[in-house]
Formats: sequence, C-alpha cells, structure tokens
Amino acid sequence: MFIAFYTVNPDDYTSPKSYVVRIFRDDILIRTVSFPICNPHNRVKTLNQAYEFGRLAVREIMDKELAK
Repeated sequence: MFIAFYTVNPDDYTSPKSYVVRIFRDDILIRTVSFPICNPHNRVKTLNQAYEFGRLAVREIMDKELAK
C-alpha cells in the first residue's frame, strides 16, 4: 500500500519556499520530493501548481515502484 503526504517547508512558515512530498510503501519511506513555490503572493495558483506537479510526479514514482 502506498501513502503520500505533503507538508510546507518548515524553515519559515510565514514565507514557505517549497512543498515537501514523502511517499511511503508499506511503512517504508521510498522517496522525498520537494516542489518549489514559484509565486508566494498568489496562494491559489501556487497550490494548484504544486497539486498538479505532485499528482503527476507521485503517480510516476508509484508506477516505477510497482514495476520493480
């Protein structure tokens, strides 16, 4: 079973610099990916970009793991 979750870069909560995605398979960390925040002043656009990029990247990582 795969589990993926994301957090905001914990360095500075007032001005986050990236979203961090961690992907687990059977409680073992497989991969950690960081997605930069391109426009910190437009939160909706940034969230949409991170969501789309994360969705595509996580799917690719999961497919590669299943192929092993």
